[in-house]
Amino acid sequence: MKTKTIITELTHEDLVNLLCTATYGSNWLSCYAPDRDFVENLPDTCREDIWAKVLLAGKSIICTDYYAEGESYGNLPCNIDEEDNAEYTLTLQDIINGLQKCADGDYVEAEEHGVWISKCFRELQNGGYDLDQPQADALMQIILFGELIYG
Repeated sequence: MKTKTIITELTHEDLVNLLCTATYGSNWLSCYAPDRDFVENLPDTCREDIWAKVLLAGKSIICTDYYAEGESYGNLPCNIDEEDNAEYTLTLQDIINGLQKCADGDYVEAEEHGVWISKCFRELQNGGYDLDQPQADALMQIILFGELIYG
């Protein structure tokens, strides 16, 4: 039997949980909202809250891979900056697509890591309260790269 997960909604809280947990203390990942005009009109809140609002408004954020060394992975739009970091343009739909891959095991090394990635997805799906940094990091790697690059 084959099944396919369809995510019909990601809430503000879902996005904040994922982005906050994935970037907190990360050595390779950071994000920012490039639309300064939009961001300036938002009330002062934490950065993850701003990222979630930007994404839910149909805009994109930039996720920077500081370990890229001039390489990019996956199919998302990506620019390599002057320091050889990879800057990925990420939309809400990209996050949904990536999380669906996590839920379904539809990514490069699914046979090897499928059970664990599926558990990471379920932690986020269940409110993200038990989602830890390595789990959120792995979800973000699948979202950005389509595979685990950094273990």
